[in-house]
Amino acid sequence: MNVDDIPGQLEELFDRARDGLDAQITKASKVVTDLNAEKAVVTKALVELKDQYTKAKAELETTLADLDRASSLRGLNSEIKKARAELEQLNAATAKESKALEALTKKRGEAEARVVTLENSARAATAERCRAQEMLAEVKSKVGV
Repeated sequence: MNVDDIPGQLEELFDRARDGLDAQITKASKVVTDLNAEKAVVTKALVELKDQYTKAKAELETTLADLDRASSLRGLNSEIKKARAELEQLNAATAKESKALEALTKKRGEAEARVVTLENSARAATAERCRAQEMLAEVKSKVGV
């Protein structure tokens, strides 16, 4: 190995490092994009569930209001149980979707943190490359190349 080969080898090393970091950044960016898409779907589902919840609550209130006017206690109890069961199902579904949204938000935050870390690593590698080029220039000037 001679001094003239060092710049090419350093350049090749930095190119490979840059390519690897670029691939990681691209991968992390895709993860963030995918998580954002999932978040949008979950958010939409959550909004729909909240609408269903509001409607079910309104129906339950109507059913309870009809309680005073109904003639059969047995029939009313059945309707109330049915409405409560439906409300419980909607509450459970809302809770499930809320947890899914929280998990996706957490994943997105982690992916964004990975992107920042990769970007910082890329900056550090670029700075190291610049330092190496400066050292190479120094060596060349001392050697007289």
